[in-house]
Amino acid sequence: MTSISYSKALPVVAEPDVLVCGTGVAGIGAAVAAARSGAKVLAVDRAGFAGGFFTNIIGSAFDGFVYEETGRPVVGGLVFEMLERMGVIEPGTGPSLKFNVNGDFTEVEKHPDRLIPRTDPERFKLASDRILTESGVNLLFHTQVADVITAGGRIDSVVLSNKAGLVAVRPKVVIDCSGDGDVAAWAGCSYEQAEGVQPMSIHFRVSNVKLTFELRRKCSDVLAKARAAGKIRPYGGPWPATFSGTDIYFNAVRTPGDSTDPEDWTRAEIDGREDAWRMFDLWKAELPEFEDAHFFTSGPTAGSRESRRIVGDYTLTADDVRTAKRQNDVIVLGAWRIDRHPQEASGYHDQPEVPPYDIAYRTLLPQGVENLLVAGRCHSATSEALASSRVTANSMGMGQAAGTAAAIAIGDNLNSVREVNIQALQSSLLDQGCILDPSGAMKQG
Repeated sequence: MTSISYSKALPVVAEPDVLVCGTGVAGIGAAVAAARSGAKVLAVDRAGFAGGFFTNIIGSAFDGFVYEETGRPVVGGLVFEMLERMGVIEPGTGPSLKFNVNGDFTEVEKHPDRLIPRTDPERFKLASDRILTESGVNLLFHTQVADVITAGGRIDSVVLSNKAGLVAVRPKVVIDCSGDGDVAAWAGCSYEQAEGVQPMSIHFRVSNVKLTFELRRKCSDVLAKARAAGKIRPYGGPWPATFSGTDIYFNAVRTPGDSTDPEDWTRAEIDGREDAWRMFDLWKAELPEFEDAHFFTSGPTAGSRESRRIVGDYTLTADDVRTAKRQNDVIVLGAWRIDRHPQEASGYHDQPEVPPYDIAYRTLLPQGVENLLVAGRCHSATSEALASSRVTANSMGMGQAAGTAAAIAIGDNLNSVREVNIQALQSSLLDQGCILDPSGAMKQG
């Protein structure tokens, strides 16, 4: 490969206490928690809005929010607040309610009495804007991390790219909420990446559909026949949900792809949109419920379930998840199924249920850099464990913990985020309404 050498003096446009890279659910949690804890925070995102999975890909509910068997929350804090801000629950009522695991028709049909922890792309954008700005976070959208400069085991500067060109930021602490672990990887941290990562997905919405629980089974039957006839590529589910009662959001496209490879990501998005339209055309041709249906929109971005997994001070394992291993430095609970999507198979896959388990602070600490935390699906976990811990509620909880820890490190003038007092961190998280004890979620009735 031909290379060039390039040198340019970059303006340092900000020197915040904390730089949060990415404003998906993990980044929102990190930025808000750090700012509310007294830190000066700059948060950047490559999109023109925050929300990540819920707004860039289109998601319908907080996965990983509850223990499936009881419907009781295992993640609190900012997840409750976001549901309040979107009008899903009344302020202060979250801990006492029973929730469905998400808005998928299958789950709603099983537990029609439980509340759906529903999100909506546009409501989530607005709620994200408000919670970030009201918390005092400085925001830069349309801004992407381009490079990382390290010195002496610390991040000195982060190079950003936006309409101002290439600029630099010099933070005291960086929180990598990029999903792919870009900052950590470019800072030289070790990471792992499975040979066969979970497939990517383009999510899409169809409006003016006649909704019934039976419709999910009908849609599934149409896709199974089409796949058997060679008319469509491998697909998942389908898992339909609704935002308004007159439209359906579909998680059904299943496209192999690596979101750290620009060419692969581009192909996955092109193939994914093609697959989404093929599915819609099949349903419209064969199901009367789609007679007046309209393909409303697809997500702006193909979603990635798995890419880089940072090697941290501790690695969450599948055995930790299955056995609900307790951790002295727990900062958020998980309870989502081991939801590992196969690349080539179609339809529904096995998703073993798990009890509430601990996610350790040490999984947020990349080895080799002292002023860097990660949060979200790039945290330190095996590929199988990540199939459970990667989801939205867990990611927001990890972000809230990372932001709180960063503010503590700065407030206590610590040399390393590893020096944060765990009891002080946990105490602060509990004061913020986070849940660190699984016993409440385990109670029946």
